[in-house]
Amino acid sequence: MKKFLVFTVLLVSSFCTINACGYSPYGEDIRYSILKPEYFSFSAYRAFYYNADLWGFNYDEYDSNKTPDANILDWYNYANKKVSIEAIEDFNFNLSFTDINPESNNELIQYLYKQNKKDAIVYLKTAKKIELNTNEDDPWERNQFSNDNQKSVLLDEVIQKIKKEKNIYFKRKYAFLAIRLAYYSFEIDKLESIFESNFNAKQKDYLYYWSLFFYTMRSSDPEKIINVVNLMANSAEKRYASYYFFHNEFKIGEALKYAKSKEEIANVYAYASMQKVDKNLDYLQEINKNKPKSEILDFLLLREINKIEDWVYTPYYSNYLPSVEFSIQASWFGKDKITTQTLQKRSENNRLYAREVLNFINSIEINRMQNPIVWKAAQINLQFITRDYSNCLKRIESFEKEYPNEKITEEIEKIKALCITSNQEKGKAVIKPEIETIILKYRNDERFIFALGRELEFRGNIADGLALISLMSNKLDYGFDYDNVEWRSNRIKTSGNLEVFYTYFDYLDFVYSAKDLQKIGDKIEEGNKTNFQIQIYAQLIKDKDYLKDLLGTKYIREDQLGKALITFKSLPEKYWEDNYNAWERGKYSEYHLFDQNPFYDFKHTKSFIKHTEKYLVTKLSVTEHLIKYTNLANNSNTKDRDYYCFLLGNCYYNMTDYGNSWMMRRYGSVSYYADYKNESFIDEIEYRNRIKAVENYKLAYQYAKTKQFKALCLRMMDYAEKNQYTISKRVDKEFPEYSSDLSGCENLEEYFKARR
Repeated sequence: MKKFLVFTVLLVSSFCTINACGYSPYGEDIRYSILKPEYFSFSAYRAFYYNADLWGFNYDEYDSNKTPDANILDWYNYANKKVSIEAIEDFNFNLSFTDINPESNNELIQYLYKQNKKDAIVYLKTAKKIELNTNEDDPWERNQFSNDNQKSVLLDEVIQKIKKEKNIYFKRKYAFLAIRLAYYSFEIDKLESIFESNFNAKQKDYLYYWSLFFYTMRSSDPEKIINVVNLMANSAEKRYASYYFFHNEFKIGEALKYAKSKEEIANVYAYASMQKVDKNLDYLQEINKNKPKSEILDFLLLREINKIEDWVYTPYYSNYLPSVEFSIQASWFGKDKITTQTLQKRSENNRLYAREVLNFINSIEINRMQNPIVWKAAQINLQFITRDYSNCLKRIESFEKEYPNEKITEEIEKIKALCITSNQEKGKAVIKPEIETIILKYRNDERFIFALGRELEFRGNIADGLALISLMSNKLDYGFDYDNVEWRSNRIKTSGNLEVFYTYFDYLDFVYSAKDLQKIGDKIEEGNKTNFQIQIYAQLIKDKDYLKDLLGTKYIREDQLGKALITFKSLPEKYWEDNYNAWERGKYSEYHLFDQNPFYDFKHTKSFIKHTEKYLVTKLSVTEHLIKYTNLANNSNTKDRDYYCFLLGNCYYNMTDYGNSWMMRRYGSVSYYADYKNESFIDEIEYRNRIKAVENYKLAYQYAKTKQFKALCLRMMDYAEKNQYTISKRVDKEFPEYSSDLSGCENLEEYFKARR
């Protein structure tokens, strides 16, 4: 997905969760939407799409699906549809006065000369002459006023042409040219006279509305607001301009005073609706009451659905606030933490509003509306949102038969897959056979695949859910990447410290327990997979060894060393050689290298304990020695229990955020991590506070045979607690004679040797 905004991004290595400051997606990056306006030919309302980044101003006017301007279509029909739209647009937007000649390469000009359309040629020369001399090419009519003799002369020439022209078709075209020129020349009296003499409400074509726009712009009459709302409702080309110039002074109560018909009442409510980013059902009902069969009502209904999608789907699937925040939404939380629970509660509350809108649609005779497909698609979407699964599936079946070839039918098919998946009891949810083809068909639609994976996950099928989520991209191959889907979560639903995730691996790492991951591993290992299962589990199967590594790491966090050892032993030796090394052959970078032995070495300490055992340091070898040394330390018959307790203290220290072997517990670590306590990783308190290191140093102190070694153990206890290389209060209190020598790193080796 293309970003509309520029962000400052913290680049991190593979598997590294962003835990501190950095990029956090918002706006269109997180918004969920199924019924997109472009599926319904609403390009004329593009400025008013529900869009977090471009709400009503400065939108990119280019749209490849945009319907040609009314003026272009007018010339297309004038030429009996024998000249292409593209040729007319080329003339209109790119050619000048001098290009209107018999030798022109433009199809429109060629046609006019061949058909001897002299009046059209004269008109176009006049229009281009005005354009050449005024350079008024702003499509939203924001040019500055100016008045000079040249414009006045041109205006008088056009007025004379209006008077002489017998053909009403060109007479009205000249009148529009004159009105526009008079407006920019600030000759308001002439503008009013020309408009009132040549235009009336009986012929409300594009020329009428284009001219009405300038007639309205020149006026300070409070009744002009009715012209503004009518322009919004009826003129695609002036819709944005009528909003841009008048929305600040618009007041619905005042506007309704001047409405003279039911249609104008409806138009007032439509204009007001364009400004609303909160609930708008009341206004939709008023429009329907006064002007039920109208395109703008169809569009506003769809925009209301897009709001509801954002309010329900965005927090439900991604744990983000809706992409467009408004005062009501912002007041939801106040001083409360934004947690998974609060977000889900707000999502559920908005499902109740979805029910209100659905009831409104159900009260409508849909086939009598101008664009029934919009209403039927909205009805299906709202039935899914309100969990009316049975009726939703019935309507989908009817919809697919009635509209088999529409673009929106693809989205309805996705709703069907979501609906079938959601309509299952928690703990018994599976991927039903009837949606397998839908999943494979739309596997590149990451929002859909992610939502489907979440529906399975919410219903207890973690394995299939994460398999789908893993399909979103091959990020394990490429590390951090921008993607269409970002989401937040935490292990504890009440936590306000929601982490941002971009990959399924980081999510598994942070949220789920070893027991949960073991279920996924068991599913990966299952034989007799169908072709469909092979495809959706492709990424997990590819990452099988990395997931085993993660499982063993989770066992380390949970202090289940025996299970960790079994898991690490199941990995081939080549895995350890290819990863956690200085050659970066595997997925991990040099950042993950075990460059010191956690039992003997410390950062910033050149030498400390002699390496009595030499082996390649990996998660496997460290776990093996943790178990070995723990057994020796716990055995009362072991001669050097103090030694093994000390080694264990070193290792447990080094397996924390300040240690040299943090890779035993994390895939990314920063020492300035926020104080998330037990709201984050399950061993977060231990990882940040080095409790087990202190416990083992304390045991080493108890078993120590010399005062020097006891002093060293006390010094290491303080070091583990405070991460200070200098003073140790424990040593100062019990062994002050050693305090000075133990205030730095240079004497540690000698004190360790003195343990006997």
